[in-house]
Amino acid sequence: MRNPARLFGALSRRASVATVAGAAVALVGAGTATAAVTATSHAPVSHAVHTTSKTGKASHLRVVTAAATTSPQAQPAAQPQSWQQIQQAVAQQTSPGEPAAANQLTPVGTTGAQNTMPISGPQLANATTIVQQALAKHMGVRSAVIAVATAMQESELQNISYGTSDSLGLFQQQAVDGWGTAQQIMNPAYSADAFLGALQQYQASNPGWATQPLWANAQAVQKSGYPTAYAQWESQAAQLVQQIVTQVK
Repeated sequence: MRNPARLFGALSRRASVATVAGAAVALVGAGTATAAVTATSHAPVSHAVHTTSKTGKASHLRVVTAAATTSPQAQPAAQPQSWQQIQQAVAQQTSPGEPAAANQLTPVGTTGAQNTMPISGPQLANATTIVQQALAKHMGVRSAVIAVATAMQESELQNISYGTSDSLGLFQQQAVDGWGTAQQIMNPAYSADAFLGALQQYQASNPGWATQPLWANAQAVQKSGYPTAYAQWESQAAQLVQQIVTQVK
């Protein structure tokens, strides 16, 4: 690091005055986001230093130095939580009437062969919206997995403006079936909340829903001609939900 001090003036025969400027100190905070914090200093302090030249004549060197600087103490980085700890935190926010399996990603394992798809930024954003809506409704991570897998099958997690008949959006909902207006359905938060609300109604009337296959829950809401097709996305949906919940908690 370069020395920021500067020396001003020149020595004369009898006396000289020199000024040394103190430097501010920049502190870089540690963490995922890096920020520079400049320390503040108080008014300079002047004092005289007596020296002797080669000729034996006294010289007076007046030095101006910055007062001691202060810097904020770096905060220790937060320790990452395990998935079990995060799961427990979500469980505490889940509705009391939900079964314990409501806070398990795959309580009964997967059904049939599993498939995967590449996930882009917009697709991940849509999945995040779905998970956030499930948590806001206190439904637990299992319902989030069901909802994400359903949207993966219906639209590949894309907010599309087309589909069979007048089907639209992430869940391919139809205005004619009472899901809302076309404008509402094309709002990811609205369509996710609508799906989860219908899923919640099904779950309320089926106490064993959490130990049923994923596709049975999805089909109860979607009424698809291919009911078991939702099952193929369960493993990837569970991974996405875990990733998202870990980031938002």
